[in-house]
Amino acid sequence: MERAGWLFVLPLALVLAAGYVWPLMQAGVNSFHPNTPQGIDLGHWTDANYTKLLDPLYQSILERTLRISLIVSAITAVLAYPVAFFIARLKPKVQPWLILVYVSPWLVNTVVKSFGWSLLLRSNGVINTTLQHLGLIDAPLHLMLNETGVIIALVPGHFMFVLLPLWAAASGLDPNLKWAAGTLGAPPWQIFLRVTLPLTLPSLIAGLVINFTMNMTAFAAPAILGGVRARTVSFLAFEVNLEQLNWPLGGAIAVGLLAFTLAVVWGGQRLAFLAVRSGRTRP
Repeated sequence: MERAGWLFVLPLALVLAAGYVWPLMQAGVNSFHPNTPQGIDLGHWTDANYTKLLDPLYQSILERTLRISLIVSAITAVLAYPVAFFIARLKPKVQPWLILVYVSPWLVNTVVKSFGWSLLLRSNGVINTTLQHLGLIDAPLHLMLNETGVIIALVPGHFMFVLLPLWAAASGLDPNLKWAAGTLGAPPWQIFLRVTLPLTLPSLIAGLVINFTMNMTAFAAPAILGGVRARTVSFLAFEVNLEQLNWPLGGAIAVGLLAFTLAVVWGGQRLAFLAVRSGRTRP
């Protein structure tokens, strides 16, 4: 039976090895070679591509990417909690349909969504035109070609990654726990902080880790709504690899982003493990 199970896993393992592991290894090897006008100089080894990432320009782009990812993750966490508990209180037959509504933005191509947001956020777009007609603003708001437009586009696009685990956790909560806390005199905010939050914290962390990594690697929204003024790491990798044709530096960017993302995932797993263990040992 174990051999039969490996036979089912083997095709996917081969696809991942050929389409993901091998290109990544090749990019990692190329990152240690210098780039020349004739191409990659495979005869020499160097760490100059990684030291170049310490340049203030690249550091500012990484800081911007990190800032956008953290802001989007924080906004998503705040918005996902009430939605998850609202859906969990509905009838079981209604819940899947409402979940489908919140998942539907992910079913649309990211490029199409980004161009749709550009129609809404540009200076003569729907939002600015409506606000000016209502007399709420005198001049158009700058909602594009900056971090604001990228954040607005990424929040609904990656909302489901936090909503789904929170919804599953909220559906499994025993309502008697909150009822018991209320009968002991705990106000609603204390019930949330001392009962609801600790029990749903592992699911929240899992969703935030996925949300954060998706924000870090997003390309279409930063490229279309952020542009050159609000470059992110993914847009920088596009410029280096496909415009400058500097594949060794592009490989260093890819390896650095992967290492940073894996560190975040590992940290999130540790936090989730500690949250689960503290919840089990709490008297």
